[in-house]
Amino acid sequence: MHRLIGCLLFFLLTSCGVLAQNFQFAGKDAVKVPEVPLKQIRHYVETHDKVSQQPIGKDYPYLPVFNVLKPQQKQFGDGLYYFSWGSHDPGRLFLHQQGTLTFLANGSVKSILADYTAYLNRHRLADTTQLAYLSAIAAFMKFRYEAERILVEGGELIEPR
Repeated sequence: MHRLIGCLLFFLLTSCGVLAQNFQFAGKDAVKVPEVPLKQIRHYVETHDKVSQQPIGKDYPYLPVFNVLKPQQKQFGDGLYYFSWGSHDPGRLFLHQQGTLTFLANGSVKSILADYTAYLNRHRLADTTQLAYLSAIAAFMKFRYEAERILVEGGELIEPR
């Protein structure tokens, strides 16, 4: 019964367009991420997605990070963030709280909600913050599935990931 209520809430949030997030950020909206968390993000991309983040000459590949709930905020602090390493990558969400990064799986609704639930079990957040994060996660999954559909239709991706 709880699972059914959770699914209904999840789809209600996505269908209502909560927070009206589209995850099509402009490069100028990227957050200035300190070196230590940026290294953690690059390591995640290399190990999880198998995409090199080694420097080319003196420069690293462009890896923009965006504050999902406060896109105009340029300072990296506690919150929900989005990054994408390339044009064919729908991106990833991660949570930052007090210096700790928690990457959320984006393979399925079940996996991302499991990661988010585990995060909530480890961190105390106000109910309003929990709901804002959940709404953004729902919007992200909707965006991700639409992006994959477009890639499949365009022949860029053979089947959804």
